[in-house]
Amino acid sequence: MPSLHFRTAAILAIVAAGLALWMAATHDFRALPAEVVLNVLGWTSFMLYGLYYRTVGGAASGLARLHYFVALVGVIVEAMGIAGTEWGNAFFDPFRIIGAFIVAVGFVLFAIIVLGTREAAARP
Repeated sequence: MPSLHFRTAAILAIVAAGLALWMAATHDFRALPAEVVLNVLGWTSFMLYGLYYRTVGGAASGLARLHYFVALVGVIVEAMGIAGTEWGNAFFDPFRIIGAFIVAVGFVLFAIIVLGTREAAARP
């Protein structure tokens, strides 16, 4: 599963770079907040998740798989919502809010995994 996180991080980085190139070429930087979400919550977070799972293990658990899908859906929905509202389409406002909530749930799931791993390691 760490490799899946690494591949996802790479894909999200390419999408963010493509969006950055498009903004530079068009001089339309309204999608900048969405590009930041793709870089920080996408590339960086998924790379760190993969490094954690590779180092500590536990990536094959059902909770880790759930975390992966929740985190990915959250990043995609939030980036889409942010881009849509920044381009002036109010239809995307709920996606921005729902995406942020899903991202937060993903962080909580990861915290549960990390704290559970530390507990298991501390037991005799």
